[in-house]
Amino acid sequence: MTWEELAAVVAPRVLDDARRVSAALTRLGIPHALVGGLAVGLHGHPRATKDVDFLVGEGAFRTTVPLLTFREELAGVVQWGVVDLIAALPGDPVLLRDLALEGPGRIPVVSVEVLVVMKLRASRSQDVADVEALVRAGADVAAILAFLRQHEPEHIPAFSRIAQRALAG
Repeated sequence: MTWEELAAVVAPRVLDDARRVSAALTRLGIPHALVGGLAVGLHGHPRATKDVDFLVGEGAFRTTVPLLTFREELAGVVQWGVVDLIAALPGDPVLLRDLALEGPGRIPVVSVEVLVVMKLRASRSQDVADVEALVRAGADVAAILAFLRQHEPEHIPAFSRIAQRALAG
């Protein structure tokens, strides 16, 4: 899936926000990766979304304990419900594994395995629908199961049910 293909279902403002925020994070040296609806689209299931979600490392925050507070330079970047930055902190190596700094004009995107873990952790109805759609779109079920076995085996039963439903329908 390409950005051009996503443009058929996602508002131009959302795609512009993704490019702008990634460029700002890169300028600040903050490793990041696109997640959420845009990542689902780039992994094969384009769907409309109204916001941009990035996973970011602790370098995005002034403090992480007792409260998570963003660096001042990010004040104009974070807009709840429009641009959300999700913390990937040192205690969560699964989320940290795909954070990156890309070159100009390139946006790092979380792997489908990490995206599925995030969706399974949240387990809201849209998240479950996204996992099912990713499987239908051709996500490698065996690779996802291997990743879950290694990192989060507690999610194997839920993923297996979702994958079976997706492949049966």
